[in-house]
Amino acid sequence: MHDFNEILRSLEAAGANLTLEPPLGAPLRVGRDPGRTRVYFRVQAPLDALIRGDLLAVAEAYLDGAVDVHGDFLEVVKVTEVIAPDPTPWERLRLGAQLLLRRRRALQRESIAFHYDRPADFFLPWFERWRSYSHGLYESPDDAPEAAQERKLARAVESLGLEPGMRAFDMGCGWGSFLEYAGRRGIHVHGITISQEQHAFVTRLIREQSLPCRVELVDFLDFRPQEHFDAAVFMGTFEHVSDYSRGTRFLARNLRPGGRIWADFCSEREGHQVGAFLARYVWPGTARYVNLPRLSEALIRAGFNLHELGDDTVSYALTCRDWADALDREAKGLADRFGERDVRVFRIFLRSSQYFLATNRTQA
Repeated sequence: MHDFNEILRSLEAAGANLTLEPPLGAPLRVGRDPGRTRVYFRVQAPLDALIRGDLLAVAEAYLDGAVDVHGDFLEVVKVTEVIAPDPTPWERLRLGAQLLLRRRRALQRESIAFHYDRPADFFLPWFERWRSYSHGLYESPDDAPEAAQERKLARAVESLGLEPGMRAFDMGCGWGSFLEYAGRRGIHVHGITISQEQHAFVTRLIREQSLPCRVELVDFLDFRPQEHFDAAVFMGTFEHVSDYSRGTRFLARNLRPGGRIWADFCSEREGHQVGAFLARYVWPGTARYVNLPRLSEALIRAGFNLHELGDDTVSYALTCRDWADALDREAKGLADRFGERDVRVFRIFLRSSQYFLATNRTQA
């Protein structure tokens, strides 16, 4: 239980600028510019949850329309500076029970399907031209999102030493971002996914553009390539590989001598399990922030050299900003087609990701 006045003082100390509008009583103003964001509590229960320190219940009230937010959503996310969004003991117990009682492959497939098997038309309106679902590389906060993404794709191809006719493995190929970029340059990309929607989308993409590429609907744990690859890319997908040793042994077996790997991902210094809201509504399964020391050790043990390590945290924050801004622009149309609740889930997901990266609580 938290003292409500202390919560308000702590929010102000965290730099929040907002006005809380309770169902009864006077507005509660926080910060020097409280008009920046207004939070409307339609009923008392979400306020009671806030006092209890139950951020998940407050978020769920927002999903249900019992709470509305007008203005800058980042001001609301600052409540995580006061009340940690960590998974509850119950959430940890629930995941542990799932891992004990269910096969990991089945749990992984269900988690991926929960997130990625929405129609492509849900994602495409807030993606840029390359449809990338990992971060671009920004030289300036004012960079166009498609320029930042193309810069990252070009950097990956160059870093991997890929030339026309060479073969690359794309783990979790998404909506064909790397596959299209490299395939248009004559590189043979073999992408895999366990999302039916992504598989259908990329299959059409390959056919329509006559790309020298292939996409396969298969779990990484079950994938048995027939030929060796010259390189491999894991763009935002190592978060779904919980067994680093198994993953890196696969790479050691299936890359040619001297073959290189490109991986970009989200990480945290400690507590690699995602928060309670993400675990329930975004990644309900085995997804984790990447444990960088463990992954590096697994790669070295598998015989790889660590060639380059870069900090893309600022770029990922800007990527999430641009995704969230585009989602807001398209919100009405998306809500009409897919429901207001899904739009609100992704608004929380993208704005909280932006904030955590911008404040260096999460790294890339």
